[in-house]
Amino acid sequence: MEQTDYEQIALSNIITARTMVMLAIIVEIIIQTVALLIEPTEWWTWQLLGFITATNLAAVIMAIFAQKSADNIGKAYSKVFTADFYYSVQVLTDFRKMVEAEAQKDGKTIHQEWGDIAPKIYGLGRKYLDARYAQDFSIPPDLNDLGIDLVDIDSIKEDELFS
Repeated sequence: MEQTDYEQIALSNIITARTMVMLAIIVEIIIQTVALLIEPTEWWTWQLLGFITATNLAAVIMAIFAQKSADNIGKAYSKVFTADFYYSVQVLTDFRKMVEAEAQKDGKTIHQEWGDIAPKIYGLGRKYLDARYAQDFSIPPDLNDLGIDLVDIDSIKEDELFS
């Protein structure tokens, strides 16, 4: 992803109060224009009353569901996005900026710098783990080398087991 894609994610806005007010005014202008163009009758009055009631009730129900969703999202965010999380993100951001600054000194992009560094970091880590495994997890000696003869358990008689 390009940097602008990340900026769009970070700066994304849900519908604003100003946009909602403008939308309400536009809808009102449309409804009033239609109402002025049509000769009022009892049937049209009932239709308009039903429309107003239905839209108001739907708006209230959707607002309740939206608030419940917002509460659930808020609970999840407060568990995940703690002060430690933001501090860790800041540390990683600072690290990225340092790598980017060093790359620019050499006339490289950050991606080129990581392309050079990543294989070296992997190789270093791999060699460390291989050495650590060989040190800590050495293969045990063979039982025959220790002088232990394996006997077939089925060939042992019961009185020989406890003697």
